[in-house]
Amino acid sequence: MSCLSTLLYVDSETKNNAFLINKIPIETTQNTVMQTYIIDSLQRAYQLADVVVAHNKDFDQPLILNSDWAGFWEKPWLCTYKDFELFPDAYPGKRDLISLAQFYGVGVNISHRAINDCLLLAEVFNRVPNLQEQFRIAQLPIIEAICSKSDEVLKEQGFKWNYDQQGWFKKDKQESFDFPVIRNSKIRHIFRAFVSYDERQIAKDWGFTWNSERKAWERLLSPEAIDLMPFPVVQLEKDSIDKSLATTKSAN
Repeated sequence: MSCLSTLLYVDSETKNNAFLINKIPIETTQNTVMQTYIIDSLQRAYQLADVVVAHNKDFDQPLILNSDWAGFWEKPWLCTYKDFELFPDAYPGKRDLISLAQFYGVGVNISHRAINDCLLLAEVFNRVPNLQEQFRIAQLPIIEAICSKSDEVLKEQGFKWNYDQQGWFKKDKQESFDFPVIRNSKIRHIFRAFVSYDERQIAKDWGFTWNSERKAWERLLSPEAIDLMPFPVVQLEKDSIDKSLATTKSAN
């Protein structure tokens, strides 16, 4: 394994608001000759790679792809935090990189440096007993459960609740379930359930929550899920959502 490390150029007038943590003076980012050498080496390494791996892809991927030198990076990115299954399902602790390293018995003596994070991750991979299988799992598509099952039932079948998307998700391992599943979609909208007062518990069981401002049962859904609901639902227009938010802010 080869390792290269550099600091990317930033304007000399830029203030390092994280200096107390990373201890990096702005002056050390001005060595453009070294940066050019490192980036050229990184591009060559990228050409030989099958995938790009990061522990927090949501942070690292846009940071890299927004750089001029990575404009043509189109290979898959995998996230050891979300895509891999490096912790047992019942693991109760944190799942950050340091916790991951400690779980696999890797010592941590330096943090807040990108190169050290990469070395930690590489050593974790050295200790994963079924690494090829983990890479296969990491690239499986995600499915979402569409049902009124209890949290415990879904957890027992490996689904995990995603607070941002408001749904139960897991890797598609070609399993059979007694409820519908759909492919995960990044397109999600707020939908309103048309249920009577006596049916309010049904809406709640299907993940809808009561919006007191709009006096309706609502939840975030993939459009593919609406035909699987046991009651009629309708997508809310963005204008009505914005007006409700404006009313709420005015009241506050």
